[in-house]
Amino acid sequence: MFYWRWFNRRHHPLTRLLFGVLGAMLLIGVLTLGFFALIAFAFVGAIVALTRALVRTHAQATQQPASARGSPRVIEGEYVVLHKDTATLKH
Repeated sequence: MFYWRWFNRRHHPLTRLLFGVLGAMLLIGVLTLGFFALIAFAFVGAIVALTRALVRTHAQATQQPASARGSPRVIEGEYVVLHKDTATLKH
């Protein structure tokens, strides 16, 4: 009877060794590629963090003093007045 096997093992010992070595090399290659990708992402992230920090300090140095902007206790913005109308229940 014919049935599908998921892991067909080779019977010859040299082919089993060859496929084992190829699988190990493939695993090492994928892990190495992932490591270098992690290094690249960390490097780019560090550059972005440094540039944002420099821009932030430069922007804070060029801002107006707090006395020119107004009181720090006042929040400016738009608002809408909502009326509290309660509905009456008729019994």
